[in-house]
Amino acid sequence: MRKFLCLCVALAFLSALFPGCAGMEQTVRDNPKTTIGAGTGVLGGAVVGGLLGGKRGALIGGLLGGLAGGAVGHYLDQQEKDRAQTSREYDYSPSQGTRLRIEAVQANPESVSPGETVNINLTYAVLTPTADTQVLVRETREILLNDGQVGKTSIDISREGGTWKSTVPITLPANAAPGNYRVIASIETRSAGTDRRETSFRVVP
Repeated sequence: MRKFLCLCVALAFLSALFPGCAGMEQTVRDNPKTTIGAGTGVLGGAVVGGLLGGKRGALIGGLLGGLAGGAVGHYLDQQEKDRAQTSREYDYSPSQGTRLRIEAVQANPESVSPGETVNINLTYAVLTPTADTQVLVRETREILLNDGQVGKTSIDISREGGTWKSTVPITLPANAAPGNYRVIASIETRSAGTDRRETSFRVVP
């Protein structure tokens, strides 16, 4: 029954997938190790492959205020380092339990014009006591202008130990308000707590 429901949800999102297929195929060619989330639009899209596998949820959120009318694009992620390499770099031992550490959050490019796309990149380490440990991580990206929230996306995603990088592209509306936008990125799990880091980008007329 669960698989049937997941399949129904996935099929419901397929109509949003087809217009972006050409762009997705190009991304696969350019980044063969990248896992691609599906769907475009203000509310983002489901990570369909993960839905069918039961490990990933939907990329949810939206844009409002100075970014109303913009779009949240395809969710992209890839593993940059395996568990062993990440554990060595953090001098990690299994007795420490599950740990999360944000290594970097970056808006690329740092300066954009209305109608252009800014990629919110997040790199973080997942430290696990065993190789078969799976950790359900919630990634959140909150965008603020003048201390008011103008956008927020979240996704729950199952991770094994290692260092991971994910990207959420935000296409600005043509009337995006100029100014400095703060981005607060966070990762959290039930067992390892929360880690946060901040970056920013500027919208210029």
